[in-house]
Amino acid sequence: MLKGGLLLATPYYIESNQQDAMRARMDQYGAIVKKLAAKHQATLVDTQAAFDQVLATYYAATLAWDRVHPGQAGHMVLTRAFLNALDFKW
Repeated sequence: MLKGGLLLATPYYIESNQQDAMRARMDQYGAIVKKLAAKHQATLVDTQAAFDQVLATYYAATLAWDRVHPGQAGHMVLTRAFLNALDFKW
C-alpha cells in the first residue's frame, strides 16, 4: 500500500564492501532519502538493503558487471523490493 501517495527509493551501489568509496557515498545519500521518507510519511524502498541481502551470497558481478547497471538478476532484486514495499501478495 502506498503511504502518503509518495514512494521514495534509496540509491544503490552493488558492492558488499561498505568501505568502498562509491558505496559509502550511496549509503550517505540513502540516509537522506530515508529521512525524507519518514518526514513525508512516504513509502520507502530500500534498494541497497535488498541488494545487500543478495550480496551476502552472490558476487556483485553476478548482478551487475559494473556495479551500477543491473542485469536480469539485479532487476529481479529491484522488482521484488518495490513489490514488497507495496505489500504485494506473493
